[in-house]
Amino acid sequence: MKHEDLIELLVEKLRWLRLPGMAKTVPALLAQAAKENLSALDVVHRLCDEEKQSRMRSAIERRVRDAHFPEINTVDAFDFDFDPARKKMRARYLALHDLRFLADGINPLFIGAPGTGKTFLARALAYQACQATRRVVCVAAPKMLNHLHGAEMHGMLDRALRPYVRAELLVIDDFAVLAMDPAQAKLAFQVISERYDFRRSTCITTNRAFKDWTKVFPDALNAQVIAERLTERSEHFVLEKNYRIPKSS
Repeated sequence: MKHEDLIELLVEKLRWLRLPGMAKTVPALLAQAAKENLSALDVVHRLCDEEKQSRMRSAIERRVRDAHFPEINTVDAFDFDFDPARKKMRARYLALHDLRFLADGINPLFIGAPGTGKTFLARALAYQACQATRRVVCVAAPKMLNHLHGAEMHGMLDRALRPYVRAELLVIDDFAVLAMDPAQAKLAFQVISERYDFRRSTCITTNRAFKDWTKVFPDALNAQVIAERLTERSEHFVLEKNYRIPKSS
């Protein structure tokens, strides 16, 4: 059998074994090995390295896809020098990007008026978690509650809850912004409580101070318990100045 045919057969075997990284790189690597007189051990190491990198890339792509980002935001695009409040929070926020907070069940909470950068920072943190192949879900509060309510009506609540409860990081955008009916409030309580029990990190953005959550939840005690479970283990970030309004000259 010709040399080229043997390489093609090898590529087919690697694909059958579900080793796409190796399959992709083996022809070029074998040519390089012959040219540079690489040892068999060098070739095997490089093949394994390429397969590892290929699987890591695929895992990251899968985590980003499963997170359902409406938009990808990365921390390098955030202007921390825009105002003093942002400068003050920079180091504390960037410290979260080592992701150790996930092991401790810390909840990053972003509070402020619309346009201050809450959602951007929450998504940037979630994207960083995806780069480390952590399970992430990013969802707007009304969308999550409507999804769960619909599932409950069709007897499929347990299944619908699963991704929100099991995610290593759940990002809920615009939480406690719109008034909830009793059914929605119960579902919000269930998500937050189950994640609290399992010490899983829940990140929220909201434009309401905790003392005003009684205006959103039909039961004041419900609002208090949810707020307490989010804040017991948390990092607060209060953003003040609207980034969408141009700075005065």
